[in-house]
Amino acid sequence: MDNKTNITEIRKELAGCKDTVRYYERLIAMEYILEGHTIKEASEFVNVSYNTVHRWAKICEKSGLSGLKPNFGGGRPSNLSFDQLVELDQYIMNHKGMTQLDVLNHVKNEYEVEYSLKQIGFIVKKLGYNYSKAYPRFSKTPDDAEEQLKKT
Repeated sequence: MDNKTNITEIRKELAGCKDTVRYYERLIAMEYILEGHTIKEASEFVNVSYNTVHRWAKICEKSGLSGLKPNFGGGRPSNLSFDQLVELDQYIMNHKGMTQLDVLNHVKNEYEVEYSLKQIGFIVKKLGYNYSKAYPRFSKTPDDAEEQLKKT
């Protein structure tokens, strides 16, 4: 890194950082280097590979702090609008015990949007729900099976 970027500038940017965690992480690494630590030490500090931190340092040297900001497009837009996602969230909250297949069918019927079961899994996770794989229960399992296991 050269004189284009100084530690005061980085600290000012860190204090007002409202961007992504990735940008914040990159700023921390550059601050660490400017404090006199090596790239290897900075990479260990932020738990990123040496090559990545080295690349960040080169970018910062060439383009300044603006070069450290991630510049990705954000991916494909959702087929469901924000309002539809809010409605879906309310629906799931009001209908306890829904499976991902139930959510898939609801989205298909209510919003006329086709998703795969895997994509529905991503959506419900994004909404803050955690669906785990359902396991069949053995028909002869006693009701107090967990209590009996604790006693042994």
